[in-house]
Amino acid sequence: MASVTVLHTSDPHRDAVNLPSFAGMSLLEGLLAGGIALEHECGGKLACATCRVIVREGLENLSPAGEEELDMLDTAGVAQRGARLACQAIAAGGDLVIEIPLIETRPIAALPSGGALPISLTGRAAKHLAAQLAQRPAAAAIRLGVAPSGCSGLRYRVDFADAMCESNAVFASSGINIVVDAASLPHVQGATLDLVQEGLARRLRFDNPNARSTCGCGESFGT
Repeated sequence: MASVTVLHTSDPHRDAVNLPSFAGMSLLEGLLAGGIALEHECGGKLACATCRVIVREGLENLSPAGEEELDMLDTAGVAQRGARLACQAIAAGGDLVIEIPLIETRPIAALPSGGALPISLTGRAAKHLAAQLAQRPAAAAIRLGVAPSGCSGLRYRVDFADAMCESNAVFASSGINIVVDAASLPHVQGATLDLVQEGLARRLRFDNPNARSTCGCGESFGT
């Protein structure tokens, strides 16, 4: 009988969980029904990348990733082999081995911001993000932030904001509003976002004057 094995590889003290196959359901639906907690800030509406998982085995037993899902993964800077958004991957039956990467809980140190330097987009990045926003009428802005992760300490997070809180800093570049929370602002102020082509994949590249060190994997940085 087909099964779904769930790994939490960033938590070595947590055992793998085995679930019965949930053919016809999205990974997000099946995992939640099986009691597996998985972030999904947008409610599974393809407006964020928080439900991402890594499919270690059985990728052929899922529906193929569509262009919007690939664009969202690109926007979030997720480049791992087998990466999928759980809200979009429909199980077709067959065995699966899924890794859920856990976000570390270390607090982000807020640095004094003083007068924040503007955040800007290149023409390529602005065009790419404008196309993403056009597919999400409810989104008012791009949300840029950082989260604890990796061997250098922080990673970038790029999502979509439906509203802009008074406590957020808002920057405008090439017609795109960029929202940054107070804790993330000192780590990204003055940064420029560009869109680069790496083989068949498009990636957002950050030229960040606050980054003093970068992880060898290219996915985290320190300030």
